Amino acid sequence: MIDRPKISVIIATHNNVETIGECIDSIWSRSFSEIEVIVVDVNSTDGTKDLLSEMSAEDHQIIFLADSMGSMGHARNIGMDHARAPYIIFADPEGYFSRDAIEYMCLELDDFSNADMFTCETDCFGSDSHGRTCEDIRTSIGDANRKDNRKQEMESRLIRSWMFDNITLYRKSYLYAKGIRFYEKPGYGNQDDAFRFMAMASGIASISVDVKYHQRIDLSAKKITDTTVVTDVCDEFKYLKAMLQKDSKLWWKMRLVYWQAYYDRNMQLYEKLSDDLRARLSKRLQADIKEAIIKKEFSRDHFDIRVRDKMELLMKSVDEFDRFQAKKIIEREKARDKAVRIDDRLAEIIVSEEEDELERLSRESAEKAEKLRKDNRLNREWLMDEMSRDMASLRLLLGITADEMGNLLGVSRNTYKNLESGKKEISWDQYMALLFVFRYNDRTSPVTDTLGLFPEPLKVRMKKGTNSIYG
Repeated sequence: MIDRPKISVIIATHNNVETIGECIDSIWSRSFSEIEVIVVDVNSTDGTKDLLSEMSAEDHQIIFLADSMGSMGHARNIGMDHARAPYIIFADPEGYFSRDAIEYMCLELDDFSNADMFTCETDCFGSDSHGRTCEDIRTSIGDANRKDNRKQEMESRLIRSWMFDNITLYRKSYLYAKGIRFYEKPGYGNQDDAFRFMAMASGIASISVDVKYHQRIDLSAKKITDTTVVTDVCDEFKYLKAMLQKDSKLWWKMRLVYWQAYYDRNMQLYEKLSDDLRARLSKRLQADIKEAIIKKEFSRDHFDIRVRDKMELLMKSVDEFDRFQAKKIIEREKARDKAVRIDDRLAEIIVSEEEDELERLSRESAEKAEKLRKDNRLNREWLMDEMSRDMASLRLLLGITADEMGNLLGVSRNTYKNLESGKKEISWDQYMALLFVFRYNDRTSPVTDTLGLFPEPLKVRMKKGTNSIYG
């Protein structure tokens, strides 16, 4: 265990055995070791606990805790209570950080003593159960913000930052001074809405930094049938409202932002619910919004025009609202199925033309390699980038699947697919492992020379028994 860590990375998990290892691996930095990783597991049954026990036993910088309360919010509060560093960041087990992102964020916060938090861009990938991609969601929210004509009251910057689920680095002293904690009633979801809203509403506006956190969004097509879900989500916003109302000025300032968040979050939930629960949620939304209108807390004029139409329909009739939403969901599912068929056809074309593609890549890579040799700029970063771009074509030449390649490298199927698709950057160790695999095979060995993936300077260093950074 590090005596004085600079940052505590807190991860709450529940049945994340497929992704938690990749998430933790992405945290480490080549030149920054002042990190402690606190992982709190909530009743996992898929082997997550066993994996975390092994990882914490092998690495003293990983602290594994178990929580049986059945609440992601409570697990994060436990992690925060155990954190020893002055900076805290909460990561999700389904995501991963760009290379050296945490180190960079810490250094930035060091330089800005008047800021209490930094956010980094969240690069989402995947699609939800209705074919709505992350970009669809991001565009929809962005359009609503751009069309808003009451920015001074809504604080649109806060909406954009909060609604995009940005990963944020916090100064721990700020969180404790403001008494900001996670909602922790046992129930559905990540339970981080209230925490992030309060953190950004109560303090200095966060400053963005130029790093990325990569997050997979919900890919499950299984409908939620738990009748407590509707109450759980609405209760978290009740908790948030009570915290905001402790300061009447803060509540009045943030009330419109609160109601937009309330509506948007519940509509995201709406699409995941079974049909019978959708009607229940609609009735709950209608009742809460009508009460807010009476108290003059809520203004439909504050929403984007498309959302206002839905709100009018909801206020008029729950049944009509549900029929309208069901029609839209079916349309999205059809669009998703069409997109999947197109993607499958594109994949067939790519495979059929792999030899031509490899020849083109070989020519381009060889030209770049020659230019870099002349400029004396051959380095690790370039080699890793080239390997990342060419590894799919090389694997196809080997005639093996992505799963088989992942097994050869000793990484999970998801990790390898993310490496091959470019969603995750390959490390130098992974580069060397891939180079070994491709050099060992007769079909791909000569291609690595053509692509410039095994340059002469690296051969010399390997012969001499050295593997240092070279420039």
